[in-house]
Amino acid sequence: MATPEAPATVESAPPPSLVSSVVDILFSPREGFAGVLRKPGFWLPLVLGMVIGLAFVGIWLHKMEPAEFLKAQMIENGQWDKIPAENRQGILDTQSKVIPIFVWGATLVFPLVGLLVFSGVLLFIYRFFYGGQVTFKQSATLVAYMFLAVGIVLTPLRLLIYFLKGDWNLPPEEVIQANATLFLDRESVSKAVWALASSLDLVVLWQVWLLATAFAVATGKRTSSALWGVLIPWALFVAVKVLFKMF
Repeated sequence: MATPEAPATVESAPPPSLVSSVVDILFSPREGFAGVLRKPGFWLPLVLGMVIGLAFVGIWLHKMEPAEFLKAQMIENGQWDKIPAENRQGILDTQSKVIPIFVWGATLVFPLVGLLVFSGVLLFIYRFFYGGQVTFKQSATLVAYMFLAVGIVLTPLRLLIYFLKGDWNLPPEEVIQANATLFLDRESVSKAVWALASSLDLVVLWQVWLLATAFAVATGKRTSSALWGVLIPWALFVAVKVLFKMF
């Protein structure tokens, strides 16, 4: 039986460039993540990912109609019919002014918060359960490069789909329909079933696999072994999401 590879922490070769690292992560993930671990650093991929996100948000907000977007979300969440008819337009007008501020703020804050949360949780899992000698800087580097690589692929794809559909009032997370909701009619299933189906998403599973590969490299494990360290927390998150929709 083959022995697991040693953790990629030894600086045996010069670290690759950012562009080379992203390309390797997309096409040869083990080599790509091993490369970024030669000289860990998360600020550059984090900032670049935020720039890409801000560019996307700028285009989307320019094309999107806030009132129509809000109305569609309220109808979907069952809130529209609960609002008195005479108050609806005023609520739409008020919240339409807030949406750009919230979206710009979220685009600046959420990537950093997400990086801290993901890095911290995965650091705990792979140090405590796997016995890996992973540092927070290494964990944050792996997460930041994963999100950057995925963002470089998904951002132009989302813009292309928006352009082809011609409907910019769709939420960005729903534009790429690569999940089990393709086989369901939203009106004929419960919110819990819809939440579960929307979670069975190829893009999300791709990110799960990339993170498992990254921490497999960092801990010297096989990807199949490290996969559980990402898959189980994701499954727990989905379970909580589904349970929340049941009430």
